[in-house]
Amino acid sequence: ERPAAARVKDWPRVTHVLEAVGLGPDLSMAPPAVLEAAKQRGLAVHEAIEAMAYGYFEECDAAIMPYLDAYKKFMAESGHTAIASEIEVAHPQWQYIGHPDRVGWMAKHRILIDWKTGAAEGAAYQVAAYVEAYNAQHPAEKVAAGAVVALRADGTYRFTEIDLSAARPVWYAALTVYR
Repeated sequence: ERPAAARVKDWPRVTHVLEAVGLGPDLSMAPPAVLEAAKQRGLAVHEAIEAMAYGYFEECDAAIMPYLDAYKKFMAESGHTAIASEIEVAHPQWQYIGHPDRVGWMAKHRILIDWKTGAAEGAAYQVAAYVEAYNAQHPAEKVAAGAVVALRADGTYRFTEIDLSAARPVWYAALTVYR
């Protein structure tokens, strides 16, 4: 059962928790203009991937095409198929929310994937948190694996499966310290 929306909106986001306890990427030395450009690029790539997943993609800025080429290459080579993209999950017991990029099938298992176009420090804990929340909300349709797919500007990608048994306790410790 999904928690009441009025309460959920006040729950901390996974990325905020990780940043607050020092487990997110350290971007303090990056110039603000560089950070903003990277943020906008990441948003554009995520929006395009969501549009592709749901079949309404038409066109995009040429600057993000290499990242989408990397995504298409990953999809072709991995056999991954989407169930849902850019969703919200909320953990009813631990009271946090997150926004996983993709839940889908890969090698006969449900997998949760986070797309990255830049810094990925803390991504293992982020994915573990998303998997925990997703599984709490979908106990009959649990995700069996988590991964990060780094989409690169040269049209290549890097797939990294997350060791959920190692990342899960770090996530819960981070959430406890945050609170």
